[in-house]
Amino acid sequence: MEAALKKVNAITTRNIPFAKHSIEELQSVKNQFENTLKHYELNIKQQSDNNKHYKATQETARLYLSHFIQVLLFASERGEINGGLKYYGSLLDLGGKVPALNTEQEILEWGRTIVNGEQNRVRQGGSAIYSPSIALVKFKLEEFSDAAIFQQNLKRNTLRAFEKMQQLRKTTNDFISQLWTEIESHLELEAGSEEEKRALAEEFGIVYVLRRKERKLLQQQEEVENVEEPKEEISLEGKAEEKPTFVQRDLFMQFN
Repeated sequence: MEAALKKVNAITTRNIPFAKHSIEELQSVKNQFENTLKHYELNIKQQSDNNKHYKATQETARLYLSHFIQVLLFASERGEINGGLKYYGSLLDLGGKVPALNTEQEILEWGRTIVNGEQNRVRQGGSAIYSPSIALVKFKLEEFSDAAIFQQNLKRNTLRAFEKMQQLRKTTNDFISQLWTEIESHLELEAGSEEEKRALAEEFGIVYVLRRKERKLLQQQEEVENVEEPKEEISLEGKAEEKPTFVQRDLFMQFN
């Protein structure tokens, strides 16, 4: 589309090989496609840039939560936790092991369980655990939760931009196909040969790509053209005035 617009601006209106109303449509389609593409690329960049912060807050929250659970388990093993581990969901069922904290969901779900459990235990008269404190663990989990929500919003924005890009790509391709047909139809009248028509069309941004079978056939034709016409061996003895004759053969049939 960019090449077509440049070519249109460089020639007179009379020589434009497609309808005049298509010029404005070409500019509109090009601008809309470029703006949508830039918006999509911007969303991808924002998601990628924020992902570093998201991963950092995730690792910090996982680390603080894991350390708190380890301290909690050690204190319970020493008998320092009144009521044992009954406040902390299914933590007691893990046999003294730290639960898996590998995914966003695992960190946030176990985080809520541990924070609520510790707050309930302390309200029942239990001694608070420090290094780290539950307040600090809760703060790190909230930071991670906010980062996760923001990252999900960026993902949704990127997905919407991608879907819009896919829809626009189809309508843009339809317009390019229409423009391509108009240009070729016009150049059929101007070009003296197929090669000349393609050369003129390429000035408007049309790029021709041969299919595999077409490339193979073209290669075969070139090989045929490069083969010298075979000659029949003739003895010139006693026939000095006679000229040698050539044998005519259909060489192209050899390659089919």
